[in-house]
Amino acid sequence: MLEWLGEQRNSCGMRYRPIPFSESLEWAWDDGRLRHRTGGFFSLEGVEVSARHPSLDGWRQPIINQPEVGILGFVLVGTPGSYRWLVQAKAEPGNVGGVQLAPTVQATYSNYTRRHGGAETCYLSHFLEDADSLVSDSLQSEQGTRFLRKFNRNAVQHVGEAPDVAGASFTWMRSGELRAALADDYTVNTDARSVLVTAPWLFLARGETPFDNPAAHALFGQSLAASYLRQADPCALLAKLKAGLDDLRQRLALTVSSCSLLSLGGWRITDGSLRAETGAGALEVCHYAVEAPNRERPAWDQPLVQSREADEVILFCQKHEGVMRFMVRPCFEVGLTGGVEWGPSYKRESLLAQPDWLQALVASGDWRTLISAEQSDEGGRFMLSRCRYRVAEVPVDWQRPTDMDDIIWLTAAELEQVARVSGFLTNEARSALSLLLSLA
Repeated sequence: MLEWLGEQRNSCGMRYRPIPFSESLEWAWDDGRLRHRTGGFFSLEGVEVSARHPSLDGWRQPIINQPEVGILGFVLVGTPGSYRWLVQAKAEPGNVGGVQLAPTVQATYSNYTRRHGGAETCYLSHFLEDADSLVSDSLQSEQGTRFLRKFNRNAVQHVGEAPDVAGASFTWMRSGELRAALADDYTVNTDARSVLVTAPWLFLARGETPFDNPAAHALFGQSLAASYLRQADPCALLAKLKAGLDDLRQRLALTVSSCSLLSLGGWRITDGSLRAETGAGALEVCHYAVEAPNRERPAWDQPLVQSREADEVILFCQKHEGVMRFMVRPCFEVGLTGGVEWGPSYKRESLLAQPDWLQALVASGDWRTLISAEQSDEGGRFMLSRCRYRVAEVPVDWQRPTDMDDIIWLTAAELEQVARVSGFLTNEARSALSLLLSLA
């Protein structure tokens, strides 16, 4: 698998270079917003925020406004023990490594309706015409620090007969190969990670029960397998989590107002970039001309959002009576619906929105990393945006502060249930869970 991916990287021929906004053939400033000339794809605009939360109230930043819903979907074939996934080697200018493993279909609405004038999207009919036989299908949010209320459709289509491979950038992979890839740095892209986590985990499992295998036992003992077998009443669980989100959103009272980038306080626009005037801003926007001979359209230009430093995400776990439980917390981000979803235990980029006890726990180092990988974000929107993901165990005698009411402990079985619900788990939480799936 890695050899095939290496060949795809060597042969993709993708090149990109920064250009001034004024040299763009496809994008233009319109009322202080950067828009595509077709009116499709996405726009870059400013937002001003008011909220009952000190880290969000008064916040201003550029954000990607992409209201259309894209399709992220895997075609799956086979039976238990012999499942195969139709994987695409997707070239994106912002990917670390250029090409990463992607779902069978990874396309925005503007792309698959061919507003770019390029080739049609392969295998699209599996997710438009055969939707009734999907084994998973949900709308999931994208990064709330970068996108404004953006959702993509995550789906898996299990077919009886394997369709032909459409070209050199597609191949069939066994579940074991995908599990191994999920533990590798910069190999499986963020969209594929999300789709796999929101699908039934049995499709990736080595045996009849996820995590009941030597690889999982080596890191977790029996506690992870026991965690997957510890079922809860799904209706009661989801009702509890939904009620928690509803209450948090009501108390947050988030208002996000669109504004011109030209009037965005604290940010400076030149013909080459949009960046914060002080070190407080984590983002920068630059424009790029891209050549990618193997894409639906071989050349284009577009803005890409850049991060000033790598992020870090930690999903903490703790053994309780022989069962591993995982800590999820409210994640407050301006681009999420209502400003909050359940997120990982810790996210460095959102440091200002996290409590002192959590920052103290992270700084103490009183935990051990069980699984870790570096990944990049959506390479079609972000330029070389990197994040270190960890699943880390805190000692059994670690006690939560008595005044702490902003965490929930979930078993692996409960996490699988929650991951399939629209708008419950953040993009980063799903990527953290994909590390667990490498042990399924």
